[in-house]
Amino acid sequence: MIDLFRNKLERVWTKNEIILIAVVIVPLMIAVSIFFSGRTTTKEVIAYISENTHSIPKSSYFQFEMVEESPKVSQLVEGNYVAIVKESVHGDYEIMTLKNNEEKEAIQTLFSTGTLPDNYKGDDVKRKLRGIGTNIFGFITMIILMQGVALTTLYPEDRNLKTFKRIMTSPVSVKQYLFVQLIFTFLCLYIPSYVAIIVTKLFFDINIGFGLGTVAILLTVLTVFATVFGLFMSSIFDRNIHLITSGVTIITSVLSGCFIPTNGNNKVFN
Repeated sequence: MIDLFRNKLERVWTKNEIILIAVVIVPLMIAVSIFFSGRTTTKEVIAYISENTHSIPKSSYFQFEMVEESPKVSQLVEGNYVAIVKESVHGDYEIMTLKNNEEKEAIQTLFSTGTLPDNYKGDDVKRKLRGIGTNIFGFITMIILMQGVALTTLYPEDRNLKTFKRIMTSPVSVKQYLFVQLIFTFLCLYIPSYVAIIVTKLFFDINIGFGLGTVAILLTVLTVFATVFGLFMSSIFDRNIHLITSGVTIITSVLSGCFIPTNGNNKVFN
């Protein structure tokens, strides 16, 4: 098993893409996610269509932009506006937004009464309730899962080049081979990731929400899962492994609440 591990280590030095992912891309992405996760969010913008400029409400959660005609729905999708509000001649408000009914009713209340509901929570408040550590590890989860399969490249390569069969004729068993691959992928993921977290925390003096000991434990669990996930995806697919895994990872990360809380009345998530 030691010889098999040494063989993988020697081969990986000839794979510039693996070294780039493990030493540069993963740590850089983790550092960027930590750096920006601790930043406060900017105010969301509401496009307002009205002839009465004095009817613009005041809010610490939103910015208001007067427009002459209704923006395209695509601008809601792109995030340029959180809502489009049109005031009729009768003083009623027509609201278009991609947010859930609770958010839509809150915006309706804001324009009708001039104040938001008492129980309304903006993005900054929601992020604080989730906690800095949750926000940071939400991004790290997706990064680690996506790169886990990228660092399992030697496994599908051995299988497709029939090297795997030749290895099985030696005293090495299938379980031993997969165990070595698991350890190899785990170390290539874990060490650069943990170093990146430590350096980012100490160099930029950023609060990551957890102590370094807790981070080490959480990252261990996450990296083991990412490694097994990468081996699993590399076993059931012959080609386009990275593409399929990236799609699955992004969708499940969003739906599981890695970036935003998914509880509530959001019809799309339901």
